[in-house]
Amino acid sequence: MERPSFSPGTRLRRRRRRSAGALPAAAALLLLLALVVATAPRSVDAFSARRSLPPLPRRALPAPRSKRSSRFLASSEAEAPPSPSSGPSAASRWMDEERRWEEEAEEEEEEGASDSTDASADVSPPPPPLGGRWEFLGGNHVLRPPHSSPSSPPRALLHFLGGALVGAAPQASYRYLLERLSSRGYLIVATPYRLSFDHLKTCDDIVSKFEAIAPSLAREYGAVPVVGVGHSCGALLHMLITSLFPDTPRAANALISYNNKQVTEAVPFFEEAIVPLFSNEGGNGSELMKAALGVARETVEGKVPSDESLLRLLKSLPTPIPGLADALFPPSLVSIPAPMRRSLAAFLAEPKYDALSNAGATSLLLQSLDVARQVPALVDEVASGARDFVPPPDASSAAARRAYRCRRTLLVQFADDPLDESEVLEGYLREAESVMKTKRPMITVDLRRRELPGNHATPLLGPSGGEGWAEGLEGLLGGALGGGGGGEGGGGDGGAKAVREALGYEQVERVVDELVAWLDEGSL
Repeated sequence: MERPSFSPGTRLRRRRRRSAGALPAAAALLLLLALVVATAPRSVDAFSARRSLPPLPRRALPAPRSKRSSRFLASSEAEAPPSPSSGPSAASRWMDEERRWEEEAEEEEEEGASDSTDASADVSPPPPPLGGRWEFLGGNHVLRPPHSSPSSPPRALLHFLGGALVGAAPQASYRYLLERLSSRGYLIVATPYRLSFDHLKTCDDIVSKFEAIAPSLAREYGAVPVVGVGHSCGALLHMLITSLFPDTPRAANALISYNNKQVTEAVPFFEEAIVPLFSNEGGNGSELMKAALGVARETVEGKVPSDESLLRLLKSLPTPIPGLADALFPPSLVSIPAPMRRSLAAFLAEPKYDALSNAGATSLLLQSLDVARQVPALVDEVASGARDFVPPPDASSAAARRAYRCRRTLLVQFADDPLDESEVLEGYLREAESVMKTKRPMITVDLRRRELPGNHATPLLGPSGGEGWAEGLEGLLGGALGGGGGGEGGGGDGGAKAVREALGYEQVERVVDELVAWLDEGSL
């Protein structure tokens, strides 16, 4: 991981504000310099532990050192302290320099804030907590195994990526599957991502999020092997990460329902209907979709939509004359009086929110909105000229043949899945195995493919409330469906299996069993 850039002037300024005002200026300067030396981070990990700064994009060049930090280093390394009789004291000169740096920093912050106003309008807030053992850390949904501790670490860390669109909320879309794997002793890190035509940028974002949390988990649990697990598009992304990002090694990969199709094959009528419909950047409806989703989110959160959200929605409505919406809906016209807003919140918005929350529907609705937010972004990419994925399928296949380097790989396909291309990928990975053995003849590679009953959506099945809801359903219905045997109040294992089969998620148990058996063989 690249070392984040930081401004020593900022740290000195914070130390200065905590200094006692009664100290003489020269003594204060010496005290501050001593504190900086004593608390300076000795490694990237130590610095990251003190300051939670986001890592740099993986393919980006290291950010250049800021002017103020460059001047600070130059002055601290090259300039000798002046004698007391040669002009202002060292403390005075340092204070003047600090004030100048503060002014420059404020100007840079104002410029950055103005540049990012439009982008920040479409940034999703943190997802609502699912409850139970789920945590949201560093942009990842983390599920620790029951009873895990530093003295009893997880068997392995499973880095999970979901499929297209549903991968934006893996903790909800794949909740039952992930909770079942966690109960078998595995630490789950499910990284959400927004679907894009640029798979490399998506991989960058995924790796950056994962690296934001990996060091802290390593400090907590020690050296735990990392296994990539992906479904559909998530399997493709894990293949690209393993092939094209050499500093993100994986102990193993489990790729479920892998497919690598062109846009025209993945999206019906893409060239015939989608491109003509959404190519007009000003009138493709993406702004209307964004505004409607913003209003919907505020409503689900138990709020009365703000005047700004309502105004944005009205102004994004299509009109026959450009600019007509701006003339019809001035800001003064779209304003809910404060007394009316309070009444609507008290008698409509808040009671509805409480009812949805008690039913467990609020988090599901918000996560569904997070999934839907990807659509206008994809529309904007089409309007900007996107016509295929980056890299295109042929280049992704070439990367698998030439650069895939994971020693243990499990390919899982389902019997009724016309989208699956696991068999094709198996051939590519056999070629990659030959390439690896050419360079390292003694290397051992374990590549296998398994076919299970089910279809492309099988990993998504299971109660929306996860393992807890499943246990409740199996206990409630197990006696009736399992013949009444096997114990008090339920049908035992046979009754639970009968419930899973009746409700359609027994196939998920087979996926879990296959993954755990394969992991056990590799001592993971």
